Amino acid sequence: MQPWLKVLIVVIFSVVATLLAMEALVLATGESIEAIYWAFAVLCPASIAAPVSYVLVRQAEVNKRLNQELLIVQRELLTQADRDHLTGVLNRAAFYRLASTYGEDAPASVLLADIDHFKAINDRYGHAAGDQALRLVANTLQAALRPDDLLGRVGGEEFAILLSGMPQALALAIAERARGAIAALSMRAADGSPIALSISIGVAGLSAGAPLDAVLAQADAAMYAAKRNGRNRVMVSD
Repeated sequence: MQPWLKVLIVVIFSVVATLLAMEALVLATGESIEAIYWAFAVLCPASIAAPVSYVLVRQAEVNKRLNQELLIVQRELLTQADRDHLTGVLNRAAFYRLASTYGEDAPASVLLADIDHFKAINDRYGHAAGDQALRLVANTLQAALRPDDLLGRVGGEEFAILLSGMPQALALAIAERARGAIAALSMRAADGSPIALSISIGVAGLSAGAPLDAVLAQADAAMYAAKRNGRNRVMVSD
């Protein structure tokens, strides 16, 4: 409703209420009221109600706008609190919270991915290169997922993925596609030197109601098996 219409309604209500009160007075006393007083009964409440209601309506509109802006800021802060500041994906706490609520009947799959030789990248090319590698890997993993899947950075160079409603066979194919995409990335250090990127991924199945920590531990064991078997590969938990 437009502000001017709200003011008009208040003014009309004030005038009508005053006129009804005077009419009740006439009926109660049996005496007539001169026309000039009827005119005052219209002008006085109108002249008072109009500016007062205008101020109140404007203030109400300002308060409404401020409340909307506050809600937007709160949502943005909540979103930022759930995000890793470097990569923009879910942070560890947010991933665990959201993944632990998975309750669909369809089985899901959990992937644990770790960047190969990440410490060597930091030591040789510097932390700026390491940060760039983290962002590239996070963006590539995110591009391989569906909107309902979860991706979180759960360690320094470790990422966890929940593929909702995804059996292990399909999860393995997605993991291989993500691994291949990261191995094909072109990254260079500040001096122009090429930096090879690869990840090792462990895959485990998650059934509804299964403890998330136990499934992540299985994926973690599979991921370390991939490391032991030469890195840049995907392994499925036993």
